[in-house]
Amino acid sequence: MKPQFSATPISRHVALALGLASLFAQPALAEDTSNDSDPIERIAVVGRLQKVASEVIEERRELPFVADLMGAEQIGRTGDSDAAAALRRVTGLTLRDGKYIYIRGLGERYSSTSLNGAQVPSPDPTRSVIPLDLFPSSIIESLSVQKAASASKPASFGGGHVDIRTKSIPLDFFLKASVAGQYNTNNSDDQLSYRGGDEDWRGRDQGSRTVPSDPSNGLLFNRDMTVNSESTSPGFKGAITTGNKFELNDEGDWLFGFVAGAAYKNETNNFQRETFRLQRTDGSLDTSDIIFGTETELQTSGMFNMGLEMGDDHKLETFTTYLSDTSDEVRRAYRENENSINDPSRDFERYSIDYEERSLIANQIRGQHFFSYLWDLEANWQYTDAKARRKAPNQVQYDYIRRYEDDGSLRSRTLRSTQDSVEYAYRDLIDDTENYSWDLGRTFVLGDLEITARGGYDYFERVRNASGDRYTFDNRGFSSDQLTQDFDRIFSDANISNPDNNFRVVKQSVETDDYTAAQTIEAGSGELDLHWFDSVRLTAGLRYEEYRQVVLAFNEDGSIYDGGGRYAQEDFVVLEDDWYPSLSAVWFMNDEMQVRAAVSKTVVRPDIREVAPVRFQDPLTGISMIGDPSLVSSDILNLDLRWEWYMESGSNLSLGAFYKDLDAPIEAVDKTTETDRILTFKNAEEGMIYGVELEFHQNFGFIDESSDIWNGFFVAGNLTLSDSEITIAGSGDINLTNPTRRMMGHSEWVANLQLSYDSPNNLHSATLVYNVFGDRIAYAGTQGFDDAIEQPFHSLDFTYTVYPLDFMSAKFKAKNMLGETTEYQQNGLRVFWHDPGTEFSMEFGFEF
Repeated sequence: MKPQFSATPISRHVALALGLASLFAQPALAEDTSNDSDPIERIAVVGRLQKVASEVIEERRELPFVADLMGAEQIGRTGDSDAAAALRRVTGLTLRDGKYIYIRGLGERYSSTSLNGAQVPSPDPTRSVIPLDLFPSSIIESLSVQKAASASKPASFGGGHVDIRTKSIPLDFFLKASVAGQYNTNNSDDQLSYRGGDEDWRGRDQGSRTVPSDPSNGLLFNRDMTVNSESTSPGFKGAITTGNKFELNDEGDWLFGFVAGAAYKNETNNFQRETFRLQRTDGSLDTSDIIFGTETELQTSGMFNMGLEMGDDHKLETFTTYLSDTSDEVRRAYRENENSINDPSRDFERYSIDYEERSLIANQIRGQHFFSYLWDLEANWQYTDAKARRKAPNQVQYDYIRRYEDDGSLRSRTLRSTQDSVEYAYRDLIDDTENYSWDLGRTFVLGDLEITARGGYDYFERVRNASGDRYTFDNRGFSSDQLTQDFDRIFSDANISNPDNNFRVVKQSVETDDYTAAQTIEAGSGELDLHWFDSVRLTAGLRYEEYRQVVLAFNEDGSIYDGGGRYAQEDFVVLEDDWYPSLSAVWFMNDEMQVRAAVSKTVVRPDIREVAPVRFQDPLTGISMIGDPSLVSSDILNLDLRWEWYMESGSNLSLGAFYKDLDAPIEAVDKTTETDRILTFKNAEEGMIYGVELEFHQNFGFIDESSDIWNGFFVAGNLTLSDSEITIAGSGDINLTNPTRRMMGHSEWVANLQLSYDSPNNLHSATLVYNVFGDRIAYAGTQGFDDAIEQPFHSLDFTYTVYPLDFMSAKFKAKNMLGETTEYQQNGLRVFWHDPGTEFSMEFGFEF
């Protein structure tokens, strides 16, 4: 099929690491440019915006496998500002922590993500998948969620595969810009802040937070860490995108185009959170934290994409994507433990400052070629070099002890006097990846049978290096009067230099703060796509993958960590290879109806952090987690069936069913001790998940076809009903309460409903969107405690847009209008609670 217009090598590092293993609103005219067998052509939208939803559905019907798509206009229609928020509108998808997608009730480890069809690394060390909130909607052309496996996609496939496609080359010049302000109801309270750096406004630390050149010298640490309160500023964001196309010859068949864009967001949001831990004896509360916090988030992104069409047969494209996300979170927690709970005259006040810079840069080039002189041979190829980094240059934590009078008034506030009264943590993680692939295809026609044969090769490699240092301040020699002051005054130059105070810096010897990992995947695939009498389409594929991974954690002296003799070096090495078949079929019942069916074998492998014996914190709950090198991969059998009805009116209806049988699925389990709360990962024996999916899009014009008012309304929605079961046995220090239960993260039902209106004169549009998921297991309970259950979250969002001028729009958005909160319950008690507040924003857009 003819194409249509629309960094540093790291191999030697992988070879070295694997050597160790051997020892032990609306886009311009554009089209989808994926490497699937049938390209998806996008048509410029004219008329009412409600057509957009049905047109994206029309694209879906041409694909050979079960998939869902969302275009740029749909994203703008619902008012979603990034890829993560937009994807929760897709059938069977839910969102966790505003960043991670659960597909068909399966956790984020069961989904994979690609950028313009290529694998790229994640800048979040706690997850294998990319935090999708990094991708602002202004650079997104479309989102594709493939729910049935195919030979051309990686075998690491569970719930589904998300491909994020940045904006394509336009056919004409365009310029779009927008500015917006944001306010959260939690921001009526003063924000918590501290003195940062001069470059904080652009999401970059200018050096004041870095590790001291001589850590033994306390004077070199950044001690300006007193937390204060100040008024909260409203949020701001802006975006600009432009592009054009040029004819390079008189015949007009050589074309060059480009699209460039940039976006910036600076938002500060206050939040409230509560965390609790249950006692091991009677189930009463052991410790509790009442947390007030402020998170300042700065996101910058940029893209520059180019395309060159050389006649009708050849096309080259490049994609450069840069994403940066800086989070500066300050928390003040009022902590009670089992002793202070029974002592109303005392509690603890903990201050925590977490500053993180996350970034991703990806450079991609790909080509599409059609060789008419070589038996109409098609050739596609791509090369992607990407680097992700998570830099946490200064994380600080310290406690004050507060004592009260009998009448409840504050008597004293004193910094804890211990050898670890203050903890400084410095962490850095870099992921380097390289991915290249090619495929060849040819189409044969035998009577009424059209056959397309395709084969290809895919190579992916990753090198990760993580490092960390921790230091504490010993203030036991300080006087009680000194310890009642603010943080920066307690650790002033004078107090640190005073020999009578016996101040010293203690380096904390914590195992496995440093680790390195290397991973390679080599794959070959073959696929046959058969069309018969325009009534049946059959696509059969086979993929072979060789997977190699080594994860080595290090002790403080640089030696390889062996868990105190519990692990051998081969425990840190994974060497796997297997065949992964897939088969999908489409029966075209008539011009409007079709039925799809698919069966495939896939795999979900443990993430690097899940097998590295390295302690880290879940970013949402703050609960400590640690990996287990004994984890094994999970093989999955996937079955899909879906009936689709696409009506001439633009309305549509689909009903589907799915079933997945999982061997050794991975679950998070609680292994909390009397003194330490921690989660780890464990393979279950087996698991399964099955369900049905309903999706619809209906225009109200059937009520009165002559009425512009009724024709302006449409409703769209979806519902997923499903169930799951795993069997998992306890072992060692893990005594599971419920060895047979639902899978972690699985919701038995997920619902989305969208009601929209476009005015007859195209000057107004409004959308009301509702999203809810059923309760799901956050982590498995042990020692007789029930599983911790995340409660349903009812999300109601509203978007209203007015177009006062042809080139201008004004958009009002309200998110979480019901004021819902995130809550976990265990043994009937609330063990986690988070209030994100209700958010309002006003955006002005311009398009030329």
